[in-house]
Amino acid sequence: MIVDLIVNPASGPNLRRVRRAERVGFVSKVLRAHGATTIRATVTTGPGDGARAVRDALAAGTDRVVVWGGDGTLNEVAGALLDSGHALGIVPGGSGNGFSRGLGLPLDPEAAVAVAMHGRARDIDSGLVDGRPFLNLAGVGFDAAVAERFNTRNLRRGLVPYVTSIFHEWRTFDSRTFTIGIDDDAPIVVDGHFVVVCNGQQYGHGARVAPGAAFDDGQFDVVAVPRITLSRLVRHGWRLFNGTLPVVPGVFTARARRVVLSQSDALPIHLDGEVFDSATRRIFEVRPHSLRVMTP
Repeated sequence: MIVDLIVNPASGPNLRRVRRAERVGFVSKVLRAHGATTIRATVTTGPGDGARAVRDALAAGTDRVVVWGGDGTLNEVAGALLDSGHALGIVPGGSGNGFSRGLGLPLDPEAAVAVAMHGRARDIDSGLVDGRPFLNLAGVGFDAAVAERFNTRNLRRGLVPYVTSIFHEWRTFDSRTFTIGIDDDAPIVVDGHFVVVCNGQQYGHGARVAPGAAFDDGQFDVVAVPRITLSRLVRHGWRLFNGTLPVVPGVFTARARRVVLSQSDALPIHLDGEVFDSATRRIFEVRPHSLRVMTP
């Protein structure tokens, strides 16, 4: 079996078992133990490297693409595999691993390689917004501000720097008035801290913003969160982790195949944790069963 291995050495924290510099060697050894006869490895050094590696793999002929990285790396690699029919194997290597956790993938690298090689191929949906694909979550507002701060102001990865970014932005970020168009229904106006369009359930670390979302139902779950006051945070913050966020007063939820989201001032958007240019209006569309992934 020919396996194209793509590794982001900068994603996520160092593991005691496998240091960043050892990732390619470790995964290659495990891949061979699971039947890989040829391994073509790419170590990414910046944006675009993962997508180029996928295009090269498809052009040369490949049996499996396996990627070790966080949600941003998976977004880029999977985006180049959409509608190809080739299965993607995933070794979760990010800080939160929201996409991988949502699929039920093991976080242990050796177990994840076993699933990548011998698991069940599953066709899941992806999302498209303004020409860019996303796999898990796309958010505008507070959560995009948190992602931008986490990605640009922290030298370390992991849960603690992410929580620090949340509290910094919470003190400074103002709520907005969002207009949300759900399929062909009349637009809804909501005041809130952020709106997130969900293909999957969670940001990572078990923080489930859309607990009812499914990767293969042909619909987004749309969640608008009202202004996060200290009172709301104390009374309801725990609900993000036990799957009951939608019952919090003021939280708006809906399901849709197409979403039009706008607000008066231009705001950036995060797609699977990676932040992109600001805009005042965006259109989100589901691409049903457009990605094949290996799952337990």
